[in-house]
Amino acid sequence: MDFSEWGQPSKEWLAFAAANAALLAQNDDHLPPLRQQARANLARTTIAKTLVQTTGLGNLVITEDHVVPTRDGQSITLRSYRPIWLGSQALPGYVYFHGGGFVFGTLDTELFNCSWMAHALSMTVVHICYRHTPQVSGLTPWHDALDGFDWVATHAEKLGIDASRLVVGGISAGGSLTACVVQNEMRRARETGAASRIKGQLLGIPNLIHNKAYPYHLFASREKASPVQCENAAIIPKDRMELFSKLLGSETDPSDLTWSPGLAEETDLRGMPPTAFLVAGWDPLRDEGLLYAQKLKNAGVQTRVHIFPGLPHAFNAFIQLPSHKRWNEVMLGCLRWAVAGEDGWIVEVPPVLPPLMEKAAAITTSTDPAIIGSSPSDTIAGAGNSL
Repeated sequence: MDFSEWGQPSKEWLAFAAANAALLAQNDDHLPPLRQQARANLARTTIAKTLVQTTGLGNLVITEDHVVPTRDGQSITLRSYRPIWLGSQALPGYVYFHGGGFVFGTLDTELFNCSWMAHALSMTVVHICYRHTPQVSGLTPWHDALDGFDWVATHAEKLGIDASRLVVGGISAGGSLTACVVQNEMRRARETGAASRIKGQLLGIPNLIHNKAYPYHLFASREKASPVQCENAAIIPKDRMELFSKLLGSETDPSDLTWSPGLAEETDLRGMPPTAFLVAGWDPLRDEGLLYAQKLKNAGVQTRVHIFPGLPHAFNAFIQLPSHKRWNEVMLGCLRWAVAGEDGWIVEVPPVLPPLMEKAAAITTSTDPAIIGSSPSDTIAGAGNSL
């Protein structure tokens, strides 16, 4: 297996890096983990709140926080997002796990991302804010993910979710949590004979295999495998990857499928829900995502894979990159695909207009001289020209 052809920095990235050398040179790696965490979370929160305010999403999406008990007697908080103008009707649901190396991220850092997805997709988005290192270690983030998902699935009606259309997804570290949740749900379904509660999954630049259990023997050579080929890549070079792993601790076997869902056998992946992948080519995590995608395909699972050659991990965070827009388009398309029926037909949910817009539409329909008496084709053309 060899995916190294996508592992050289692209012209797009090299041009961006040359124009933004000072920006990319900034990092807090010299600081203690808690200080790094605080600074990164503050920066991400500031950006998220600014974007929500400037885009007006705060007026289009309603949020609600839910405190959920965990298996160790503690609790985590989930935040649900719904388009305001769709009222209380049951909508497709998206259970979302953020990325950040299991170190970074809070409820507020994801305020814009989740608001945007809820509004753009007419879905109920539920962000499960799991606990992070260095405050916790070991399997705690995965257990939080499992407990949080189970709460969402059993409270779908309360959350305004159509339980038959529930998708799970995550970015980077959140991809690991997603894969764990979905595999656990499939085991539950097989053992109990009950139907799976998950319609589809989305794995964005996912972390799926612990670095100490990496199956280098499956690749053309160790040097061509992404952890080695991309060890000096931007964003998450080798030193940062090792820090993330160190903070999780070593009390769990690295090959444990909770920690390394990408090591699952193909026979155990049969019957998994449709799965979409977004993979960056110049990323140490590239090959574990593509390996898992290949396993799912071999197991007969519907898969959809998007590869961004020559771009580093989390490149989508840089709005100056042309591929930032494409990432967003692909993300929305994959979520629509994952929640679609078996035939792949996607029925768009028409928005419910605010009262003032409904009134304006009624007035325009009855009095606009360009519309009254016109043919259907004239009306369509007129509407198109007015955009």
